[in-house]
Amino acid sequence: MVRTPRGYAGAVLQVAIIGNPSARGFPRAVDAVLREVAAVGADAHVLPTTLAEPGGPQARAARASGADAVVAIGGDGTVREVATELAGGGPALGIVPAGTANLFARNLDLPLRDPAAAARIALGGRDASVDLGRVALTRADGSRDPERVFLVVAGVGHDALAVEAASLRHKRRLGWVSYIALGARRLGGPSFAVRGRFDGGPVETAHAWSVLVHNAARIPAGLQVVPGTRLDDGLLHVATVSPRHLAHWGRIAAAGAGVARAEGILRHRDAERVTLGRVDDLLPVQLDGDAAGRVTRLDARIDRAALRVRVPGSMS
Repeated sequence: MVRTPRGYAGAVLQVAIIGNPSARGFPRAVDAVLREVAAVGADAHVLPTTLAEPGGPQARAARASGADAVVAIGGDGTVREVATELAGGGPALGIVPAGTANLFARNLDLPLRDPAAAARIALGGRDASVDLGRVALTRADGSRDPERVFLVVAGVGHDALAVEAASLRHKRRLGWVSYIALGARRLGGPSFAVRGRFDGGPVETAHAWSVLVHNAARIPAGLQVVPGTRLDDGLLHVATVSPRHLAHWGRIAAAGAGVARAEGILRHRDAERVTLGRVDDLLPVQLDGDAAGRVTRLDARIDRAALRVRVPGSMS
């Protein structure tokens, strides 16, 4: 029996498939999506990404052409580029994970190693509206980057330095483990002095290994940096990580697994708007596992229910 995806009403459903050819498992994922497209009687166009056009132009073209659904194949970087263009009223975004960490897909409970199952959800799953983070970065010369989207996390400090060190070659060979391995080398690194302001409150200064501004906080190995967060709770969740010696990392890991607390070395707070600024050194920044350079200031805000995505569950 042919399954009928949302939006099918006599006309042939048009599906745009935007994929990163350099992502691991890309050919298998494309094949899985095309098989599902055929199963539901739809038409599809494959729009490969390039270094110069990593997903945004393809998503704009899909939206302008009236595509009924968009499927992104790749990791968090590709998904972020596509989501940026679909936010605020575009077609629903389906995701077939094919990247390094796939943090956004993890937080949506999507299958990470079963492209066929992910393809079925991308075309026939339940629609859900989720929040996006938006961030503007101010550089050393005073210039301010255009505001951009982050799906899961914007981080400053040593986690961003680990992301910078995780070359594409490392990421392809080791996957998300490359971040962990390179981050572990920095566990004893000196803290950064960071100024913070939350929802327009007073300016606070902390010495932290990293400050992580999360939209959602599930990471590999079943850990959550900020337990209890959701992609639709309308809040940013800030984790200030301030270990004073290597033994504290055990308590931080236990807190992430939900089996202990780490008062004094892992501080959580919620806000709708967050500003982080330098005190002395420029702050290294990462967005969803992609290095974003050095800044004097980071301004983040939550964009509530900005994106429609396909998640597990039957269509109503």
